[in-house]
Amino acid sequence: MLVENKNLFLNIRLFVAALCLCLSSYSMAADKATQSSENTQQLYAKVGIDVITIDEFNQTFQRTVRQRYYHSKPPEGELAAVRQEVADELITRQLLLQEATRLGLTADESAINNTLTQYDERYANSSQWKQQRIELLKKLQTKLHDEDILQQLESKVRNVSPPSEAQLKKFYQDNPQKFTEPMQQKISLILLVVDPSSAKESWDVAMQKGKLLVSELQNGADFNELARIHSGDISSEHGGDMGYIHREMLSEAAQKVVDALKPGQISAAVRVLQGVAILRLDAVKPEKLREYKDVSERARGLWLRQESESAWLLLKEKLRLDTPVTVFNNVHNDGSDV
Repeated sequence: MLVENKNLFLNIRLFVAALCLCLSSYSMAADKATQSSENTQQLYAKVGIDVITIDEFNQTFQRTVRQRYYHSKPPEGELAAVRQEVADELITRQLLLQEATRLGLTADESAINNTLTQYDERYANSSQWKQQRIELLKKLQTKLHDEDILQQLESKVRNVSPPSEAQLKKFYQDNPQKFTEPMQQKISLILLVVDPSSAKESWDVAMQKGKLLVSELQNGADFNELARIHSGDISSEHGGDMGYIHREMLSEAAQKVVDALKPGQISAAVRVLQGVAILRLDAVKPEKLREYKDVSERARGLWLRQESESAWLLLKEKLRLDTPVTVFNNVHNDGSDV
């Protein structure tokens, strides 16, 4: 069901704005090229033969601020960093579009036209859409075109050749931390549940009960049996046995208590977020480097991901080094080249 025309048009404008990093990277390039090279007052930067206007920069910057800070006032001192980030993104995007064009990548015009038709049909009854239809469709078409060839370029660059067995083994040897099972602790728990918002008296009662249970355990009471009777944790069904868990899966307070125990030892009653806990360290599995044969597929996936990311970053760095980029109005307004 369509919303009121005014709200509908606003939604469309926001959608197009979110899709467009600037008013068309390609179609506007020709218009910009006709501007006098001396007229730098309206330009933010020149990237090779293309330019980024001040309006493009400002629109992208304002949109980024709105999205990142949800329309609230940005923290003092962060705006300069956001400006630089936006500048880098706009320049990098322009460089990648130029590279896609150089490689002869072409967009799927059929898919783009289908998408445009869907939007045109969806908002056909909006008077505002009718008034701005040509302009909005043109912006959307340019954005969809640019996104298509950028995705093709990224896919092409990231499609690295699969590694050899020797490369995988070296990756495994050079990155043991990626294939090491962390230390695990087998823990049993008795939890006397207390609502965090409860009054101090409730906490005091639970702590006193916890101390009494600890005293019973020290005098030979069965931990599993007390857990079944008194614990409010789901592990009570198993006599408090939580099984083997990784470090930091417990709360900071509980983990600190467990770290001070030796296998077989029982802690004092300790306050945690959910109530009062009594913990027993049953056993410890030290960290263990898994054998290569057991992690070869994981190594392959990690290697491909790393090489893919590296290839994409290297391309962007190369384009930045090989292409002259001049900022006329950068975040410091010093007219320097980057």
